[in-house]
Amino acid sequence: MEKQIPRRPFLMRAVPFFLLAALCGPLALVLVVIYWRDSSDEVRGPYLIFAVIFLLFFIVKLLPDGLLQIILFSFTYTFVWFLTYSILKRKRDSRN
Repeated sequence: MEKQIPRRPFLMRAVPFFLLAALCGPLALVLVVIYWRDSSDEVRGPYLIFAVIFLLFFIVKLLPDGLLQIILFSFTYTFVWFLTYSILKRKRDSRN
């Protein structure tokens, strides 16, 4: 028998979620809460952490003013967080 892999909604996949978190932290946190039961245990923690971090950036206005600066800043942070997440996931998978 083939093992069925549960399909995640498009916005809960890694790349769209991290882009969304960087652009709008509160919306990412809402998505995590909505899909909490549908997500696996190994995905919940990192997604919640990233959503909370970007929510805090959003709340304290750490992002610079101006649309171009916000887009560049968000893209850079998202890229760095995504690389960190990918590297840690590979290390964890290689240990198992």
